[in-house]
Amino acid sequence: MATTMGFDFGLESPLCCFKRKYRWLLKIPEISATGVETLPPTRAARPSLTFKTLEAQHMHETIYFPAKPDWKPITLTLFDIKKNVNPVIKWIKELYSVDNKDVIYKYATNGFKKDAEIEMYDGCGEIIEKWVLENVFIESAEFGELDHSDSAILYIDLSLRYDRAWIEEIQPIPALPQTIPALSPEQVSQEAIA
Repeated sequence: MATTMGFDFGLESPLCCFKRKYRWLLKIPEISATGVETLPPTRAARPSLTFKTLEAQHMHETIYFPAKPDWKPITLTLFDIKKNVNPVIKWIKELYSVDNKDVIYKYATNGFKKDAEIEMYDGCGEIIEKWVLENVFIESAEFGELDHSDSAILYIDLSLRYDRAWIEEIQPIPALPQTIPALSPEQVSQEAIA
């Protein structure tokens, strides 16, 4: 049987939908993309992980086993637009606050860790992939460099650490029919009259 030059992986289907880098939102309650008082995201990353390995020594060889997963931090870049209260600063103050020479470090992190979602969209705005990140917190925050000779927009770069992530199952979008039924000449003339 002839091979279709490598395009027999679903790419030949008219229902094939490529995920695009620019169709996404990273939503963190009260911080990013969840309302008027939050900051809009401009760049982010999806989760990545590595597995630590266990080593078993045999007489003539070493065998490895996967052990604990290690979820890597993700980056999130937000537009730094004027708000009555900067959501990132507010989030930081839930853990660490410096006001008028008083330093307050809260050991109980209730409320500081938040769950986040990364939603990927198709061209019609339907969710085609949804990641849930559990217990997200700021590992580092960079508020950007200032320069009188540059008129660029300011951003806030965050490195976010989280406990674990998973993909939620998305209900499939109903498929369109592969072929459109042909109309008979009588149906065409009736359609034209109506």
